[in-house]
Amino acid sequence: MKSLLLPLLLLGLVTLSFGQKTFILSMQDKKAFVSVAGGVSLPLGTYSHNATDRKSMCAGPGLVLNLSAGYRVLDRVGLMVRAEQHRNIVKTNAMVDAMGTDAATNWTAEAGDWSVTTIMAGPYITIPKGRFSFDGRLLAGWARATMPETQMNGTYGPTPVSIQTVSSQSSALAMGGGTSARYRLNPWLSAHVNADFSYAVLTFNNLSTRAWSANGSSEMPYYSSDRQICTMGVSAGLTLLLVNSNRPF
Repeated sequence: MKSLLLPLLLLGLVTLSFGQKTFILSMQDKKAFVSVAGGVSLPLGTYSHNATDRKSMCAGPGLVLNLSAGYRVLDRVGLMVRAEQHRNIVKTNAMVDAMGTDAATNWTAEAGDWSVTTIMAGPYITIPKGRFSFDGRLLAGWARATMPETQMNGTYGPTPVSIQTVSSQSSALAMGGGTSARYRLNPWLSAHVNADFSYAVLTFNNLSTRAWSANGSSEMPYYSSDRQICTMGVSAGLTLLLVNSNRPF
């Protein structure tokens, strides 16, 4: 019996200490934050579809980095700004599959990455729960995307052929939203995980496709195309907590 008393006493002291720390941290309220995070970018909708039509973009999973800052203007409601960068691969195997004809054989494809940058601002709400807090946000702002250059090489019948599409950039209005879960590590630092959604419709101008073979070359005149870019970012990082609240301890 005595052998169990000391472990139980130590466990009780640890539990009490953790509870006191949680209480203290929950009372040390901060009104502002700066966050940085990185994670996985997941393309959605036609942005991820395979090359079955001109609106498909064959984007695959990639990386996302984001930086955000906010300030609570009311008890649980604040305003924030968020910058985010997505880089998504191009599924070159889907480009090859889209050739879809028995006459086209031995095709290979090369492509750069899709790049999408957003800068958005809007309101957020935070709900504290001990050392945890949960945020929700609705944002709107600006997006800029770079469509990568692509090149395909293969044979059509007995003739070697190459097809190249040039890169293009476009900007447009964007909207998005997301949620975060934060865990307070100490009075000025939290760890967090995010899930964010963004959407924009961009018009890419001056697109051009050129094909050439031993028989000569041809080029499609410049044209424009509207593309819907929709992404989901799942990320994790750290939050710096700033500006003491007037809430008394």
